[in-house]
Amino acid sequence: MKKGKTKEAPKVMEEWLYLSEEEGALRLLYEFLKEEEGQRAEFWEEAGVLGIGLLDAGSVDLEILPREEWDEELLACICEQQAAEVCTVTFMQEDAKKAQKVMEILVQKAGGIFCGDNRDFLPRIKRETGG
Repeated sequence: MKKGKTKEAPKVMEEWLYLSEEEGALRLLYEFLKEEEGQRAEFWEEAGVLGIGLLDAGSVDLEILPREEWDEELLACICEQQAAEVCTVTFMQEDAKKAQKVMEILVQKAGGIFCGDNRDFLPRIKRETGG
């Protein structure tokens, strides 16, 4: 038996969307993150990018999705959710649990909805309503 290097599993990116109820979503999320204890975030307003550091390693990156890139399915979802702005959300698959925790915190504070960037826009993370 040959001794060789074990192959590392390929890094796979997860893609989600954030549908915000108002314009200026990244600034709003950044402001909420600054208030969170131990949360690291960097905001590049001119580039329309927000980077959120995850515990230990990794990050969740949000970027404004220009209106000219919205397709029919996304437009239907935007209308259904009454969203004003859409951001792409990317993170490494191995960081999914930590990323989803951050997304849960953000929707509780800022509203909007995080959803899978797929045909059904599933799964979805949205604000829990009391009652």
